[in-house]
Amino acid sequence: MAQGDEKKIELAKAAAAAAAARAMEGVSGQDTGSNPTVRTHSGLKGSLEIWILPFTRLHQIPVFKRVWLYIFLMAGYTFFVDWFADRNFPTHLLKEVGGAAYLSVILGLLLVFRTNSANERWWEGRRLWGQLVNDSRNFCLKMRAINTIPMVDKITIAELVISFAYALKHHLRDSRPTQYLPGIGRVDPSSDENVPVAITTKIYDTLMGWRRSDKIDGFTLLQLDTHARAFMDICGACERIKNTPLALSYRAFMRQGIALNLIALPWYIAPEVDLWWSMPVILIGSYFLIGIELIAEDIEDPFGTDGDDLPLDQICSNIKKTVGQILPVEEQQQYTVSLTIPRVDPLKDLT
Repeated sequence: MAQGDEKKIELAKAAAAAAAARAMEGVSGQDTGSNPTVRTHSGLKGSLEIWILPFTRLHQIPVFKRVWLYIFLMAGYTFFVDWFADRNFPTHLLKEVGGAAYLSVILGLLLVFRTNSANERWWEGRRLWGQLVNDSRNFCLKMRAINTIPMVDKITIAELVISFAYALKHHLRDSRPTQYLPGIGRVDPSSDENVPVAITTKIYDTLMGWRRSDKIDGFTLLQLDTHARAFMDICGACERIKNTPLALSYRAFMRQGIALNLIALPWYIAPEVDLWWSMPVILIGSYFLIGIELIAEDIEDPFGTDGDDLPLDQICSNIKKTVGQILPVEEQQQYTVSLTIPRVDPLKDLT
């Protein structure tokens, strides 16, 4: 037996012992990614906090980090319009405040379609990564039950399954893994190779090798092929979401409409109402119009690293954890540098 295989078997035995110890202690709640210090909303106080937290934790909401600058500019522009109109147009050119409301209603209807389209893309991405978690588990569970395959080969496939998740994450973020990927090696940062495809190719080569050596029969190969094929289906669907944004003309039209509406809004409201009353009305309307557009822009591509994007680092970590519970993969293996701090929902988690 080769020295590398002996080392793998020793590591597998150690990992299996650690997994057995964890099983004795109980594994409930391990894959939820929840924070044990989190308190949930309950009772009257909890019900009130649901509505209070969006204001007290405004600075923790991802979109607020971008929208506040636009609100600041809108406040300055409103102040200028009030000062300019008061000195140059005492009769007020635009008296129909209802005109501004009419324009806002039209934009609101268009924004509903924009937001629904972006949210649908976000949820489709989440469903695809949930499918990847399930197929990774089922693939490894079926391999574990096959007695004719050596444990070393099973561990190799399990490492490839974990590497696929991390490689797909980097592929969708247009980045490269920063660590050695088991089964594929170190990826050249200057290479344009599709790493998820390369990993899936190795998985298929291994499966066909098992079939040629009669370690598995045709029926077993068909069962394993279902999950191996799903890896490429998931990769292709995620690439479709990433590479096919909403039509350029529609996005440009929406932003033109929002910009023109915000430019005209102070001319309707500010001359008719005192500045200290018109300013909050204008800024609140601007906050929602700009905020909804920025949210739609963020979640339209759900595979990035912003606060509203999918927690791919956490999902990859969960895949690594659950696959390691099924097959004795080395726990200390570093597949890539990922975010180790779990996502915290500022509107739910009370620490």
